Amino acid sequence: MPTRFHFEHTFRAPDPATVFAAYFDAGHQREQDAAVAIAHRHVLEDVDGPAQRQRHSRVTPRRQLPAVLRPLVKGDLAYDETLVWTKAADRLDFDIQPHLLDGRARIVATYQLATLGPGQVRRSYDGQVTVEVRLVGARIERAIVDDLGRSLDIAARVTQAYLDRHAPAT
Repeated sequence: MPTRFHFEHTFRAPDPATVFAAYFDAGHQREQDAAVAIAHRHVLEDVDGPAQRQRHSRVTPRRQLPAVLRPLVKGDLAYDETLVWTKAADRLDFDIQPHLLDGRARIVATYQLATLGPGQVRRSYDGQVTVEVRLVGARIERAIVDDLGRSLDIAARVTQAYLDRHAPAT
């Protein structure tokens, strides 16, 4: 059974469009990747249309599997990330497929922005992690969710700092 997650962060920003502009800004992406220890992000496809934007990337973290686990686990910590931004809905849908465990792990999530009030935008990140490994799958899922929560907290701080420097005053 998949492990579900929900994370929220509130940004000081005039509107969701400002947060999405930061999200897709290359400079912001570099800052955020550095903060969450991403070694490489290779964008394989990025199609920006009037209603949707779709991006497919291969992402390689700096950290690697502990040496003791490498002989036991197939793959590495790199992953393929596909996201679809539905612009009118202020929503990003993610499909993340880790290379780890030979395709038996998957993360699907929705990143939703909503205006809370003047100068406040809430980001909700909801989804689930599925790891199809008998006996230890649920434990691996919980570890992935814990790591995701830590990474999202760091990313939110980086995003707010970026917005503080670049966004119009609210």
